[in-house]
Amino acid sequence: MSGERLYRIEAEARGNAWRARVLTGIQRFRFFKGELLAPTERPYVVLSISQDKGTLPDLIESDMGVLLIHERIAPIFMNLCPYDVQLVRVELHTTTGRSDEYCALNVLRRFEIEHLEDSGEYRPLSSERLYFLSHQTVRMNLFGHMIAQDVNSQRLYVTERLKYALQAKMVTGLAFKKTKEKTA
Repeated sequence: MSGERLYRIEAEARGNAWRARVLTGIQRFRFFKGELLAPTERPYVVLSISQDKGTLPDLIESDMGVLLIHERIAPIFMNLCPYDVQLVRVELHTTTGRSDEYCALNVLRRFEIEHLEDSGEYRPLSSERLYFLSHQTVRMNLFGHMIAQDVNSQRLYVTERLKYALQAKMVTGLAFKKTKEKTA
């Protein structure tokens, strides 16, 4: 696991018409604390998007910064990282009707991920981090997890294994940004 590359994951840039807007009052901060949300019979969030139901990609960005994933790719997350994420039911209003095929991706694992501005590199920091004055390799890993969220920027990072699983399923609406391993 420690030898795997780390990738930043985000929704493909498609414009504001492809971004889901929240219709119900929701406590956005709960998604960014890594809090496990209580399951409910009703959808946790109601969102709206000005697109046809049939043209929607597998991954949609919402205006609150949370990613919505189609139920088609939910098993990938539940099989590879069941303790790292929670899939929260949402109701999505489209121009052609309502859809209950999407879930909000609530990432439970959170780390501080340092951005090295000189080189444009990212690296997760352990709470017991040590800095040395000699050269050492900084490994790009998520400390045994497949997906994690940066505490400061709210960006999502995934391992190479999860990236390949998503690519094998041909997930639409998804972009990966490669991060680099560096010598400190």
